Amino acid sequence: MDAVEPVSKIILEDSDSNLKDKSEEDLNLSKIETVIEADFAVIPPPDEGYAWVIMIACLFNLLLAFGSFNAFGVFQTYYLEVLFVDESANYIAWISTVCGVFTFVGGLAATPIVRKVGLKYSSLIGTLICVIGLLLASFSSQVWQLIITQGLLFGFGSSIIINVSLTVPALWFDKYRALAYGIVASGGGFGGIILIPIVNKVISASNIHWAFRTLCFVYLAMTGVGGMLLRPRSSYTPSEGTLDFKLLKNPVTIALCFIGFFMQIGFNIVAMYFPTSLVLIGKTPDQATNYLMVFCACTGSSRAITGYLTKYFKPTSILFVCHVLSGIFFMSMWYTSDKFSVLISFFVLIGFVCIPYMTLGPVIASENFSKEDLSQVNAITYIAMGISVLISLPSVGAIFETYGKRTNFSALIVIASISYFISALFVIYLRFSEKK
Repeated sequence: MDAVEPVSKIILEDSDSNLKDKSEEDLNLSKIETVIEADFAVIPPPDEGYAWVIMIACLFNLLLAFGSFNAFGVFQTYYLEVLFVDESANYIAWISTVCGVFTFVGGLAATPIVRKVGLKYSSLIGTLICVIGLLLASFSSQVWQLIITQGLLFGFGSSIIINVSLTVPALWFDKYRALAYGIVASGGGFGGIILIPIVNKVISASNIHWAFRTLCFVYLAMTGVGGMLLRPRSSYTPSEGTLDFKLLKNPVTIALCFIGFFMQIGFNIVAMYFPTSLVLIGKTPDQATNYLMVFCACTGSSRAITGYLTKYFKPTSILFVCHVLSGIFFMSMWYTSDKFSVLISFFVLIGFVCIPYMTLGPVIASENFSKEDLSQVNAITYIAMGISVLISLPSVGAIFETYGKRTNFSALIVIASISYFISALFVIYLRFSEKK
């Protein structure tokens, strides 16, 4: 008969076995936690450190991508008065029209490019395309050549840079996202202040061909550095496909598109035609250019300020108030007066209230869509603005020439005012769409 094993021995052995199993389980959990902590240690925290480098890099990009487009008004004047005096104004206008359209519409190509080569190299590809466009433009002597080089190539390259630069801040910022977007978007206004004097001085000292080459070198240096500094905070892969049609059905996307479409009509009118109204009341073209720089400074400051104001007010509330005020200022100041004091006051005020969408649109998109969809949403809203440019610039030009006889701005002012009021209605639609 086998001896009966003591109960205490059995209990002790079971206890040792449980303790051993438990210690092994704790050890495995500890290893898993260590790996997870290591992974999180690799991912920088948002709103800190390199996030601010990203913001500066994106600011550099938009200073040139949007700022160069603002400086093209100087080129347009040179085409009309010196280079292409025998060509029609409507034909010459296609240079800026094509550039504007591709600057907005071409961003849709950024998503598949980013998926293939990443954010940094996508931005650098945009820089390369822009530099090639500007360099070829410096050797162009025909309008059709400039439509391809300064218009299509430069506009398309800029669109890639803009799309990437409006996507990356959402990956790095959380608490200060709106502020970061405001500072980045301000580059579109301040870029004109930097580039317009440079282009003017080079044209005066040499010719337009060297103005293009100078702009080319500046563009390469600034967006090259900006592109090299870009990187995602963690792994980032945009959504599949060039265009997700589900995003087109989203009411927030629809609202953002219509706001941008109508806002762009009003903005184009004041940016393109108001300096001419100053010339007609006795100011010189050089003075009108200087006042355009003041306008650029106001729009740049506005983009930064509206980003800061989101700490206290909803983006849709800021957008609604600014667009309603824009419509009111058009009719109460520009429409009713030809006094310089009133007109310049209008130009300053409208500069502050006409452009917050360029800051708040990406902020609203980042709050309502995943980071993977953000690039496509930004591209879709910019397509709406590109279509607006394509439709409005030739149409407004024809109205000004036919009904305004190149001297009366009343019809254009009414169109601009109505456009901003309609965009304000879509802001209300956006507010209810966000709640849903």
